[in-house]
Amino acid sequence: MQIISFFFERHLDKTVLAVAVILSIFLLTRPDDSTVAAGRVISSYLFYPVERVKRYVGSLDELREENRRLRRLVASLNHEKEMLLQYREERNRLRELLGFRRDGFWEFLPCEVIARSASSYHNSITLDRGGDDGVRAGMPVVGYRGLVGRVTQVFPSSARAILLNNTSVQVSCLDKRSRVVGVLGWERGNLFRLDYVGREEDIQPGDTLVTSGLGRVFPKGFPVGTVFQVTADKTELSRRVGVVSMTDLNRLEEVFIITGSREWESGEVWRELQELQQGGGPADEGRKGNGE
Repeated sequence: MQIISFFFERHLDKTVLAVAVILSIFLLTRPDDSTVAAGRVISSYLFYPVERVKRYVGSLDELREENRRLRRLVASLNHEKEMLLQYREERNRLRELLGFRRDGFWEFLPCEVIARSASSYHNSITLDRGGDDGVRAGMPVVGYRGLVGRVTQVFPSSARAILLNNTSVQVSCLDKRSRVVGVLGWERGNLFRLDYVGREEDIQPGDTLVTSGLGRVFPKGFPVGTVFQVTADKTELSRRVGVVSMTDLNRLEEVFIITGSREWESGEVWRELQELQQGGGPADEGRKGNGE
């Protein structure tokens, strides 16, 4: 090994030339098939660094293109955010002129599902937040994509929530497109029906249903489900509307309890959004305070 190191360190050019000559003579003495196979093996070793550089340069080009796409997306989102802020101010001014109440922003308490009911007819979940966290019976529970249910029982450190897929739960829903109102009832799994929809009502497959806010049981505007079937009922006075839930109610792991509302102009909402964009937030501060 010392001799090889000596030749490569002191006589690198001569050593490389000698190795090349020996390999050439070796390949010339081999059969054609063996020569081609050996040449491929040797070339793969020789050109491996070149291939790595080529892949690295290609990945850099892909990253640059992705970076350009993300920059365009950020610019578009910032523009949309400014437009939404202007629409919000205009809407608030119009509501104030008409004497309507000003819109607010809902406060969400993040929770984890720690238990499920065993009954397939009385679907409920147990959450890891309770009375010590400000949870009260009757508070709505939502998921990432829409409404999930409401709190029915509260304990000091946990709470039980009944889900939408229960025959005892009915939700007043509003067709987001046509503003048709109906009452959502559970049938099986994640499938529901929308009752009390007249034959002449404008409702179509693909429409999105949101909470109507009637009865003040659930806040207005939260997604509930999507219409997938509309047929005439046997009575010919109403329509049978099939709905699929926005959220897979059988696979819930994290949900949010709506604990109250606050004004948009409080400034706290925007501070929290900026903290989330920067990678921090109230949840992180709470973990630090608890020594996690």
